[in-house]
Amino acid sequence: MMIEIEVNGRKIKTQKGELILDTLKANGIHVPTLCNLEGFKPSGACRICVVEVEGRNDLVPSCSFFIEESMKIQTHSARVIQARKTILELLLSNHDDACLSCDRGRWCKLHELAFELNVTERKFGRTAGRKKIDNTSQAIIRDPSKCILCSRCVRVCEELQHVAALDFLKRGSRTEVGTVLDKGLNYSSCISCGQCIQVCPTGALKEKSHLDQVGALLQNKDKVPVAMIDPAVFATLGEFFGYKAGPEFSSILINALKRIGFQKVYGTGWGAEYQAGRLAGILIDKNPDENDTPLIFSECPSVVRYISQSRPALLSRLVPLKPANQIMAHLLRELTCNQTGKSKSDVSIVYLTSCTASKNETTAAMRIKGSGFLPDFSLTTREVYRLIRLYGIDVESLNPEFQEDFFGVGAKSGQLGAISGGNIEMLTRIIQARIPEANLSGEKAGKLRGIKDVKETTCEFNGKKLTLASISSITQFENYYKEIRSKHRKVDLLEVMACQHGCINGGGQPCRGAERNLRNRMKGVLEWDDRFSGIMTKDHLDLPSDLILNDEDCQAVFSPRQITK
Repeated sequence: MMIEIEVNGRKIKTQKGELILDTLKANGIHVPTLCNLEGFKPSGACRICVVEVEGRNDLVPSCSFFIEESMKIQTHSARVIQARKTILELLLSNHDDACLSCDRGRWCKLHELAFELNVTERKFGRTAGRKKIDNTSQAIIRDPSKCILCSRCVRVCEELQHVAALDFLKRGSRTEVGTVLDKGLNYSSCISCGQCIQVCPTGALKEKSHLDQVGALLQNKDKVPVAMIDPAVFATLGEFFGYKAGPEFSSILINALKRIGFQKVYGTGWGAEYQAGRLAGILIDKNPDENDTPLIFSECPSVVRYISQSRPALLSRLVPLKPANQIMAHLLRELTCNQTGKSKSDVSIVYLTSCTASKNETTAAMRIKGSGFLPDFSLTTREVYRLIRLYGIDVESLNPEFQEDFFGVGAKSGQLGAISGGNIEMLTRIIQARIPEANLSGEKAGKLRGIKDVKETTCEFNGKKLTLASISSITQFENYYKEIRSKHRKVDLLEVMACQHGCINGGGQPCRGAERNLRNRMKGVLEWDDRFSGIMTKDHLDLPSDLILNDEDCQAVFSPRQITK
């Protein structure tokens, strides 16, 4: 039912029962927010978004108060502005003000609000001392001194990721965000996906940086540093420098990395398509009468971690293949050793990735000597940006430089792994290349594209019909898995990504913006893929000469993880 209300003296039409904040946004009226998260139920925790409603003595939070007929609202009255400033000043009184050394820097929402509301000094003294930093995790650092109790990380961890590693502890003025028993992230159910970092408005959560180690590596003349780049980094790093998402920035990035000191620069697209070819072989040979529990395929270390600690009964259903980045790390070490004459211990692989969970893998590489399948260090997209700035590279002055390709020109679909549904699309292309009569539902794999959390398609060949599904976010995985089991639906393969919409929205990416940014990132990945439009994906990829990859090299073994150890 459409009704008329008055906002700042202007009549506007809106839907009865809609949230005030949504109505204001739809009519181009800006109200500052901190705790509000698009797509989540409102919490009203921060009160920064308060507005004045005629007839009410108290100010109301616009994010959790509904529109009523004949309502008269003031969004920027003197009373409202003063209330917002006071709320912000109280938040700052309990917030660590070491802004110059804060990892969030100029992307801090609290700093942005202080500028917007003209808060230029600390009016209230600090009410709490410095709190202990939680650095138990190999991927994420939590600094409670910078937490403003907005509840964003708690809601994302519980509602989107189904993990609930974070929650509110204690009461009253002693309330803080922490883990069960307050023992640290590594002793919790945390899967290191980094989505909490994406939504944190301050620097209370950040990735554990490998920048210092990579800097030391680049200065070591005895080492051969090799950069291995995730497709999602190629697609999104340019956003920091004003480039649109997509392949436009990729060749400039390669030049920048070589200027910094990387001797070799490669992408992981070949490894992704090579692995998809192996998965295609598994599905083609799959007996249709086999276990009706779907196989689960995931390149995502967060998903593997979640299943190993929360759903160990499903470990046997994980496709036993190493992820593409591990296959590529192994091959790049071999290739670089052959080219330079150096030993494997002198070749260091630095993985540039959108994934914070990959830091768990690289830390394992530091502990397990001689493990050639794991990168040595991992840098998130945000860290790569800081690395380029650290070395004073002016990207505007760089000429494009094409990537070396010792793996042939056979890989056509490897960039698709950056988006949810991309690995399934890659897989179906390979099946069609091997079995030309195979029939895929949906023109040009349209069912596997777009901003959807659940995507399904079917592939028919040799009298068999395979149902393939792509899921993003752990909560959607749990809901979908429960649904197909309760309805006894036959699904042959699930591709699962922990981060909503895939690696383009990974925990290490530029911090979460509007949905249109994700759409642009997806569009950029598909634009990259369209460069090969009309070129058939090969039914198999050939290894470069002098390189060997045995079947056992590609096999993965999964084991349960106790979250309290």
